[in-house]
Amino acid sequence: MTRPDIGAGPGTDPGIDTAPGRVSARPARRVPLALVVAPVAAVAVLLTAVLTVRDPAGGPLLAAGAVAGLVAALGAALLLYRRPWLAPWGVILLFSTTAELRVRLGGPVGAAKDLLVALLVVVLAAQLLGDGRALARLRTHAFPLGALGLLVALYLLDPAGQWGLSWVFGSRMLLEGLLLLMIGLLCAQPERTTAHLVRALTVVLPVQAALAWAQQAAGADALMHSWGYQWGAQVRVTSDGGLRTTGAFEDPFQLAALAVLGTAVALFLASRTQAVILLVSAAAVLAATSVRTAALQVAIAALVWMVRRGWARQAAVLAVPAVAAVLYLLATTTTALYPGAPETPLLFGLNGRSTAWSQAVTGPWSAVAGNGVGEVGTGSDRAATLISAPPEYDPEVEPEAEIAGSSAFLDSAYAQVQSDVGLPGTVALLVWIAATGRFLLCTARTGGRWGAPAAWAGTTVLAASAVDWVGRSSLSSYTTGFLTLYVLGVLLAAATAEHDRHTELDAGETVR
Repeated sequence: MTRPDIGAGPGTDPGIDTAPGRVSARPARRVPLALVVAPVAAVAVLLTAVLTVRDPAGGPLLAAGAVAGLVAALGAALLLYRRPWLAPWGVILLFSTTAELRVRLGGPVGAAKDLLVALLVVVLAAQLLGDGRALARLRTHAFPLGALGLLVALYLLDPAGQWGLSWVFGSRMLLEGLLLLMIGLLCAQPERTTAHLVRALTVVLPVQAALAWAQQAAGADALMHSWGYQWGAQVRVTSDGGLRTTGAFEDPFQLAALAVLGTAVALFLASRTQAVILLVSAAAVLAATSVRTAALQVAIAALVWMVRRGWARQAAVLAVPAVAAVLYLLATTTTALYPGAPETPLLFGLNGRSTAWSQAVTGPWSAVAGNGVGEVGTGSDRAATLISAPPEYDPEVEPEAEIAGSSAFLDSAYAQVQSDVGLPGTVALLVWIAATGRFLLCTARTGGRWGAPAAWAGTTVLAASAVDWVGRSSLSSYTTGFLTLYVLGVLLAAATAEHDRHTELDAGETVR
């Protein structure tokens, strides 16, 4: 299967979005490098001060680490300023290894993702100061971004909360993911950035698959006693006792989500060789993690691929028995809400999720304004700590399992938003999903079978994510939240370039 070249052609700048007939040859202005270096250095120094105050005994070690981190941050800032299309390498590598690094090096390593986001914001701001034409993409997505703006405003206002520490963590986790979405949407040279996104996934996903199967070979006991993992976090089992492994992530669901992203880019953006590597690795990851939702997401990706090939009727015919089979499995599979509890059909209890979701709405006012940002679910378990400790094996402590009914357990992104900011926030999120999906579908259809690969890939990622967000509080997670939103932003930028290109071609044909 031959795919179009998504890289930049000679003498072209695919990152420039222009309206039909608009000349865009003006050179970009250079921004003084100090404007990039100084904010990065300030953030690194501030982070060092915070960590040192919290742990005076480890001051020298933290200082040495801070110096090394500062040098690395400044080097990364310079590299991304000169070659911004390399950003996907940093994002994918960091978010796919942070959980493992926290186990090996300590909890403060988790702050590296916040430093990366700050660095990307500084680099993006410097680029937009030099050449602001990427801001034209915001006009194309004005309506869905307006819905996200309303959601952000509700989180900042916190209509039912008190702006406590739980609000800080609950809002930061969501807003940081949305910030990554904007960083991706405004990236320089989106088609070149997309090409590097595919390459980065082609390198990282096979490594994660190999690590997951190495963990399978080691077994659960060795993973806890020798590898230092915690039961219920990195070490989990299926209902029939099969081991679920996590690669370098904190839980198997995050690794499975990376496989879904790899499948989406393999079907629509990768070369033949890259597609084979990605699809084989994704299959290996899904087998190692045994995540049912991920299998459903891959099926959605396959259906979108069939539609792109012109097999919409065949896809519809396959979808009907597939849905019936899923409902049958849900009705005949039984699970226990907690150890020792009576087993109930998965269809009715959704593995405890219906109980968890009921916490999102506790009364009429809760339905309208929510319970307050972070009061329930994400953020509620972070109110007493600045930096959370990584899950790791401790022979003296029995891990506490989070089950339905716990205030830290909502297990749905939609229920989380409803609990945080109420019905207006939930509607705003759904409007953004619908409007963004409409843009991607329209761009994909106008591009024909092969003319809009990024739009097809973006459609797949958005559809798969919308399904995953039903059964997981995933907007604040590494892969299903931060990484997925960044990837979606990059694909939206590339799809916008495809949309503008088709608009120009249509305008040219009309003139002739």
